[in-house]
Amino acid sequence: MQRILVVRIGRLGDTILATPVIEALHKAYGVDVSIDFATSPGASAFILEMDQRINRVFPIAHRSTPWRVHRVKRELEQHSRENNYDLVINLECGGECDDFIKFVHHREFCGRPLVNPRHRADRHCVDTEKTIYAELLGPAITAAAETSLQLYPDSQVLPLPPGSDFVVINPGFSGIQRPGYRSHRGWPLAHWQRLVELLCESTGLSILINGTCDEQAVFSSLLQNTGVYSLFGSSLPTLASALSSAKALITVDTGTMHLATALATPVVALFGPTNPVLTGPYSKKVPHSVLVSDLECQPCVKTPNQKTCTFNRCMNELEPGRIFDTLQKLLQD
Repeated sequence: MQRILVVRIGRLGDTILATPVIEALHKAYGVDVSIDFATSPGASAFILEMDQRINRVFPIAHRSTPWRVHRVKRELEQHSRENNYDLVINLECGGECDDFIKFVHHREFCGRPLVNPRHRADRHCVDTEKTIYAELLGPAITAAAETSLQLYPDSQVLPLPPGSDFVVINPGFSGIQRPGYRSHRGWPLAHWQRLVELLCESTGLSILINGTCDEQAVFSSLLQNTGVYSLFGSSLPTLASALSSAKALITVDTGTMHLATALATPVVALFGPTNPVLTGPYSKKVPHSVLVSDLECQPCVKTPNQKTCTFNRCMNELEPGRIFDTLQKLLQD
């Protein structure tokens, strides 16, 4: 049995976008392969611990800290000393985890610092990560791998009538309360309100509004319509259960978008300042639609326009009617 460690330390969306490597490893080495993951603590570690294909998760905070003074890295060093890894795959494109090659005991290593993968604006970040292991696992296997999660069964009770057909709406995103974060990638509240009205008037679907406890204060007006229910402050297992049963998710660019795609739930994604070619939903099998307003300044992340933008026109110009029509078509298809 092959023992493998994957290193990808980032937010929930980054972690889910790394899951094609799991599918590729199963194809290359068989379902008995033992896969450990080094990832961020919190939601990233939790979702991988819920995945039946993962043996053990090492939650690494402060990834740049030298391993000799880092408790979890020392645990990983000791674990790899006692159970030598056949392969370590470092999916990081930055140098923060280059030291893993020094302290993790292994037979074979791929990724930084042996190679220097670079993201490109015209290529999805997953395809960049795949260049790290494509030669090792095989180009055909690697190309076919998609984001996926295989979660243990749960009995989460959702806050809506049993047997309801529903969609999930995710209006918030990490950092929403930080002024100017990612140049205002949120959609206007008035647009969300109109979209909820259209859904209530025309579809017969119930609606679950997802978000953190803090975001409920921003979006509480969306809960005033009949047939709309709250997921604010719900646990990650509850959100995963909701997405697994939903007809679709409507969302801005956030980790919940990638979670839905990995759970095979259709997605309507609203993009403004961020680049959907680079970080959009990654699947050839799961239906999804990415909506942008196609302004000349879009996308603006990591450009001077990001800091000078005072009105997120790129998101404002995405009309609720367009999102509603896109959802209708997605559900019909």
